[in-house]
Amino acid sequence: LAAGATAPGAPTLTASATGSTVNVSWTPGSGGAPASYTLSAAVTPGGSPIVSVPLGGTSVAFAGVPSGTYYLRLTASNAAGTSPLSNQVTVTVP
Repeated sequence: LAAGATAPGAPTLTASATGSTVNVSWTPGSGGAPASYTLSAAVTPGGSPIVSVPLGGTSVAFAGVPSGTYYLRLTASNAAGTSPLSNQVTVTVP
């Protein structure tokens, strides 16, 4: 761990659905530079995740998502720790 290294701040999340494809993008928060991200999806607001996906970069598209409403949150991680949860985004797949 480098001296003065800090954990990332909470990222800012946006998402939308086009058909069965969910497009997710985010901007890093303040604090240390993120090395990776973890996206979590729940079926109730603030609920336990039904899936958590490790990600890199700042955007991703998921194809073939089953119909339903999903509540998405994101964390950023680096060697110093993990950020607080991002804002929660609601996505409805028709």
